[in-house]
Amino acid sequence: MPELPEVETIARRLREILIKKTITSVTIVKEKSFQGDPQKIVGLPILDVSRRAKLIKFHLPNGLHLLAHLKMTGQFIFVAADGSRLGGGHPTDDWISQLPSKHTRVIFELQDSEGKAHHLFFNDQRIFGWIKVVTDQEVEAEFRKYGPDIHTLDASLKYFTQKISKTNRKIKQVIMDNSIVSGVGNIYACDGLNTACIHPARRASSLTPEEVKKLLHALKQVIVLGIKLGGATIDHYRTVDGFAGKYQDHVRVYGREGEQCKNCGGTIKKMQLGGRGTYYCQNCQI
Repeated sequence: MPELPEVETIARRLREILIKKTITSVTIVKEKSFQGDPQKIVGLPILDVSRRAKLIKFHLPNGLHLLAHLKMTGQFIFVAADGSRLGGGHPTDDWISQLPSKHTRVIFELQDSEGKAHHLFFNDQRIFGWIKVVTDQEVEAEFRKYGPDIHTLDASLKYFTQKISKTNRKIKQVIMDNSIVSGVGNIYACDGLNTACIHPARRASSLTPEEVKKLLHALKQVIVLGIKLGGATIDHYRTVDGFAGKYQDHVRVYGREGEQCKNCGGTIKKMQLGGRGTYYCQNCQI
């Protein structure tokens, strides 16, 4: 699943190329993937592209927006008039293959100031992702479902401590709960806990104030690094220019079962926790 650094990277890439381009048509290939009246946005220019939690927001005039969630297998692929591509999301052959593909769910045709036609494809293998036409009020209602982005000032030590101390759930499950803090997916949860030397199955309420502080700092650190490196592409598409990130070259424990821990040289183990593969060092994470 694309995590916060990956979604932030996609939003930044799209922002550079979509601003001031006008939506000239919307083709809905899979009705489940698009909610709202597409005719409301035809003829409108894209004013900006931003991200909140794992949501991408396309800012439009007249108090309208497109809100998108990639979920597990979503992608946005922009194909320019000259055939060049940019985008990202779940890595598949669609990054480099003919489009539209069998996974294409929505197609936006865009026009630039010179009258050139471009296309933005929303692909989604498992059809869990979605795009919605929403108003300002509906955006605010959607955003209220999420806790603060983990790397922002709103995710303060005071806030984080209050949330951690109130629950007896396992700490990895708590930090991956988007209603508490947003943006900590499986890769960064594993790496953040390793950086802080905290076992992923520890009960959240058992953490000392110093451990909570250390964990918050570690989570902010790995997320900021992930954004800087364009996210992670744990796949053989990691060398596809314009799509893949480089965080996978810096992971601390995720996907490194049997290898040495970068903290202490101990052996990295894998366990199932909350239905997710969880990597940790059996030596230093206590």
